[in-house]
Amino acid sequence: MRHERHRNVTSFTFTFIFILMFAASAISADTQTEINFETQVLPILQNRCFSCHSTPKADPSGAIAKPKGGVQLDSVKSIAESLYGEVIIAGEPEDSLLYQRITLPEGETGIMPPPEAGDPLTKQETDLIRKWIEQGTDYGEWAGNQSRSKPLMTDTHPHQPTVMPPITALAFSHDGKSVVACSQAGLHIYDWPTLNLQRTIAVQARNIHDLAFSPDGDRLAVGGGNPATTGIIEIFSWPEGKSLRVLSEHRDSVMAVAWRDASSLASASLDRDVILWDLRTGTPTQRFKGHSRGVSSLCFLNDKETLVSTGVDQSVRVWNLVTGELIRSLNNHTLPAHDLALRPNETGLPMVASVSDDRTVRLWQPTIGRMVKFARLKEAPLNVAWLNGGSRIVTACTDGAVRLVDPDSVEVTGEIQVLNGWAYSLAVHPTDGSVVVGGPNAQVRRIVPE
Repeated sequence: MRHERHRNVTSFTFTFIFILMFAASAISADTQTEINFETQVLPILQNRCFSCHSTPKADPSGAIAKPKGGVQLDSVKSIAESLYGEVIIAGEPEDSLLYQRITLPEGETGIMPPPEAGDPLTKQETDLIRKWIEQGTDYGEWAGNQSRSKPLMTDTHPHQPTVMPPITALAFSHDGKSVVACSQAGLHIYDWPTLNLQRTIAVQARNIHDLAFSPDGDRLAVGGGNPATTGIIEIFSWPEGKSLRVLSEHRDSVMAVAWRDASSLASASLDRDVILWDLRTGTPTQRFKGHSRGVSSLCFLNDKETLVSTGVDQSVRVWNLVTGELIRSLNNHTLPAHDLALRPNETGLPMVASVSDDRTVRLWQPTIGRMVKFARLKEAPLNVAWLNGGSRIVTACTDGAVRLVDPDSVEVTGEIQVLNGWAYSLAVHPTDGSVVVGGPNAQVRRIVPE
């Protein structure tokens, strides 16, 4: 009886091992199987994404139906150029906005497809898209709808394009007489406060994400690049608009630039690095590594020896520029963070505001590693600034509204509907307290918060 039981156990053991070996080989084969975009991934996009994220179309009334959020998925070219150039990043599913949004928990703000469009994608569908991105995003023979390469015209305005790229960043000149806006179409300089377009300046980067004036206002740094290829910072003279220097050490798009002083600049990239540059030589002096995903925003504290960064990995990180060390990592955000802003005229400990897809504005004292408080908004904020004197926080949100937050009570004290579509960017005038807001289709609007 004991021998019989031994034979049964032995037989079961070999059978179990065989099943495990077969399953392991099947999993390995499945992982290595090349995903065919046109037969496996494209049908998912067509059925669940194209209705909201396709080429702009004019209806019989002449109104334009624009792709939601400025993200267009119906051609290879559009995918590469949409939003911040990070919709789909070859080999990096965790850094690809498409994969981030389709894998958010059900009911979470920003999940795609949105609840009104039906059920979330199945795990089989999201796994398929993940594998395709990991394998390098081979589109095969598919190019998609290429009509976006030609400006969309209407019968009433045959010579003027009605669909333009979104305004991704804004900055006032130091004298407050001009505001500079950037988009995939280049730099646009507007007169203030009329917002009449004065001129445009061509840039080297295909996608532009941020800009900042030097401390003395005589130069303008513009950050952008070519997704998953090269990050570019271009320095222009102001007001001439002459290109002075191009910096290109990053391996992916530059998302943020911040001046330390007249001869030093920091840049942040989707390649997860932060670089400090010597502008006299055009060479990096320090490279800060620590973010696990792309870095989206930077700000220097007033001592100019402390740098704060945030990004897709949800963390706010504090760096010592003298030693090059990471001082601390703050992880209270629960979704990707987009922007940072230092409170002006602060007499006590420095205070920084950050905004995130988790619909919060969080206030930090980075020198002691403390989150002071936070405000929760109705919609996700994409950009943040402080009104003159630091009396209130102003945010640009995904519903096209600007919301004002009291930093002491963290109450929302005002809500102004400004744009049709996402409010991507904003900037506060240096003296008069008014705010400029940028959004899709090159919309630029002026508001005066009460």
